[in-house]
Amino acid sequence: MAFFLMLAPLAHAQAWSTRALGEIAVYPEFRAPAAVVASEEARIAAEVPARIVAMPARDGEAVARGAELVRLDDAAYRIELDRARAQVALIDSRIELARVQLEQARTLAGRGFISADGLRIRSTELGVLEREHDAARAAQAAAELALARTIIRAPYAGVVRERLAAVGDLAVAGTPLLNLSATAAAEVHARVPAALVEGLRAAPTLLLAAGDTAYAVHIRRVSGVLDAAGQARDVILAAERALPPGLAGELRWRSRTPHLPPAYVQQHEGRLGAWLVRAGTPAFVALPDAQLGRPVAVDWAEDTAVVDEGRFSLGLRADGPAGEAVGGAR
Repeated sequence: MAFFLMLAPLAHAQAWSTRALGEIAVYPEFRAPAAVVASEEARIAAEVPARIVAMPARDGEAVARGAELVRLDDAAYRIELDRARAQVALIDSRIELARVQLEQARTLAGRGFISADGLRIRSTELGVLEREHDAARAAQAAAELALARTIIRAPYAGVVRERLAAVGDLAVAGTPLLNLSATAAAEVHARVPAALVEGLRAAPTLLLAAGDTAYAVHIRRVSGVLDAAGQARDVILAAERALPPGLAGELRWRSRTPHLPPAYVQQHEGRLGAWLVRAGTPAFVALPDAQLGRPVAVDWAEDTAVVDEGRFSLGLRADGPAGEAVGGAR
């Protein structure tokens, strides 16, 4: 709520002039630390134990999705796969024999040479072998999977950030071997004070300034979690061009709301505000959010007449109060 104070007659006539708010308004620039973060970053680990025999990807090397990153010694896994395949073949042969014997038993049972129990035993033997076949096929699939895991491939296109192992090392399941960062769809992460988030949303242009270069960005999402210590929120942005992960700089934006320059903010009767012209007469408008030496946001029209020259002499009286409240809330 603001009140206008119309001036009482001055002790001496004072000359004053005005300027439109649009001529003097400033639009402060805000900044927040920001960095480009990979959309995906993984510590690639071994899934099966084996000795490392090759690591084709070097530090800093770009790799395509599916490219070979690490190759482990697969001799033991090939032996296990051969054993599983032999077991499947053995059970297939036993099943074939059991089927022939079952058919013979059915023929003999039709002639009364084999009892119903004998026929049932033959059928049960075949069923047991078929279940053993299923188990053997599952063991073969597990052996094939273990063998496939001796070659570790890139889950996405990216850059090898760091190798954590070397050829000759014994990798245990779960052992990190290298760090891989995705190169596609990198995001810009910024820590923005909570009080500035709404202004950031309304800003017409957002820039990531890194060194001498600025990149246009736009908001992708704003975290709903408020950092208790810094009273800030994480703002995730997308750049309009591909940026390398790790690039650091500042997120910059300008307020869309006009701000009155600090030079026009004055103290009058214990309150901070500015002198405007109302009905041809200077009137003091209190600004509750104003701080000395800092621009203050205002919701005035661009053609609002702000007293310029002579504003420091306004309100000085020969006698009586400095002004009379004649206005209401804005």
